[in-house]
Amino acid sequence: MEQPATPSVPQKLSDRDKTSSSKTKRKIPTPQELISHYQTQGLDAQEASVKVIEDLQNVVMRVVSSNSKPKKDKFLIDASRKMDSVNNRLAVVDMKLDSKPGYLETFAIGVASGAAFNGISSVLPHVFEGIAQIWSSVRTATKPSSSS
Repeated sequence: MEQPATPSVPQKLSDRDKTSSSKTKRKIPTPQELISHYQTQGLDAQEASVKVIEDLQNVVMRVVSSNSKPKKDKFLIDASRKMDSVNNRLAVVDMKLDSKPGYLETFAIGVASGAAFNGISSVLPHVFEGIAQIWSSVRTATKPSSSS
């Protein structure tokens, strides 16, 4: 009965390295070292490369699955909820701004409401008088001065 391979990463530590490994982290093997390790186990270069990639994927999945802490998940869920709330409020404000009338529409609404309350004959003279005053103010402000 054949024993399963112990580590997939070669561990060659001398006596000096064994004492210093307790104080410092173990050096990560290079891809070439991993490929040569699998080649010494009887795999060809392509199979060894595939095995190294599989090991890398397994390590990445273990790291990703072990780092999902409840506090981070809660923060992400809370941030996502807040972003959705802000987005919804912004959409409501945008709809309200799009539904507001412009200057001409507002003026027409004012004239129509004044005519509805007071009758058309009493509103139109006031409207024309206001327009005439605005026109004369603009004309005097843009008239070149005659001080020459």
